[in-house]
Amino acid sequence: MPEKAETKRLVKRIKNLPTVPGIVQKISKMVENPETTPAEVGRLISQDQVLSAKVLRMANSAFFGMSRKISSITQALIVLGFDVVKGLVLSSSVFDMMKKSMDGLWEHSIGCAAAAGVLAGHLGRKDAEEVLLAGLLHDLGKVVLLLQLPDETAQVLAVCETKQVSFYEAEKEVLEFTHGDVGLWLAEHWNLPVPLAEPMRYHHQPERAVQAPEQTAIVHLANIIIRARGYGFSGDRFVPPLSRTAWEMLGLKDSDFRGILHDLEPKLTVMED
Repeated sequence: MPEKAETKRLVKRIKNLPTVPGIVQKISKMVENPETTPAEVGRLISQDQVLSAKVLRMANSAFFGMSRKISSITQALIVLGFDVVKGLVLSSSVFDMMKKSMDGLWEHSIGCAAAAGVLAGHLGRKDAEEVLLAGLLHDLGKVVLLLQLPDETAQVLAVCETKQVSFYEAEKEVLEFTHGDVGLWLAEHWNLPVPLAEPMRYHHQPERAVQAPEQTAIVHLANIIIRARGYGFSGDRFVPPLSRTAWEMLGLKDSDFRGILHDLEPKLTVMED
């Protein structure tokens, strides 16, 4: 285990977090104004043609499962809502980094998003798109670790291999904090809403979520499903243990899984740039 002083030094380094992309800051200010219209926000996003194309591609991807094609940013805002599109703008910027950080992490995140969306749909949640987004962002702490603490992250991966433990367990041994902690710091730094922040922090400990327990439980279960399916790679090949608290909270039965997996399979499509 590292010395306390070393742990504090690492935490200080990791908390030197990147600022949220400027356009997301502008969008956040706009959507806080109740008089802002989808057309006004749409015009702002549309000023960046590359970003607009990425957002539309994500909005029309298989895991959102829209019955009709979304052809404009304004339409995406109307159909998906301000928060979801704001999250798509954020993720389209951040996940360029993810694709370069760990081979398979983007695919794992896409898979978790798809599974979270399907689970939320089966549970009849009205915030299914936001839950899907929480699944997409849940491992963002790993991106920050890989970018800002590459040597220490290499040690974590080495411990995974030599001791045959999960990335999460190896983080606690090498760093004394985890990608969940980093995810929370990032969410606070970027002023992300609680339904995104708590799943980022507690997807391995869903029983600790206070303000968004069901969303966190869904992302927890989605992560397990995708890892069991072997879709993508997030640092190790272990399937995390299922929290009984999360399972009981969601009220799912074993028989529900056939329909969930049936709906999930066609959505497991990797988005290409």
